[in-house]
Amino acid sequence: MAKVETIKFSDFMTDTWRKPNKKEVVGKVITAVAPALVLIMPGSVLATGVDGAFGNVHSAIMKGMDAGVVLVIIFAGAAWSLGHRTKAIEILIGVSCGYVLARHAVDIRDFLRGI
Repeated sequence: MAKVETIKFSDFMTDTWRKPNKKEVVGKVITAVAPALVLIMPGSVLATGVDGAFGNVHSAIMKGMDAGVVLVIIFAGAAWSLGHRTKAIEILIGVSCGYVLARHAVDIRDFLRGI
């Protein structure tokens, strides 16, 4: 049986009554996104053969990541619309930086190899 808790309306409106645990939030996001990513990922990512060079794997993973980034941007938009603007901006900055790093992984590898 769940415990019923009474909170003040003003605390509810300012979102000071409960702060979710980061592990709880990350777990819910992973649980929600993982099935979609499995469906989106092409079979070549999961079953690379002997000829699977880094370039082939990178391009296959980026196809899945393109769709994943769209899902995260939709999630950030939903968070923004629910009033969590700072968290939405944080998510947008994080996914943008991660996407740029992933998209330029080959360029970064070649640059580091040339040093």
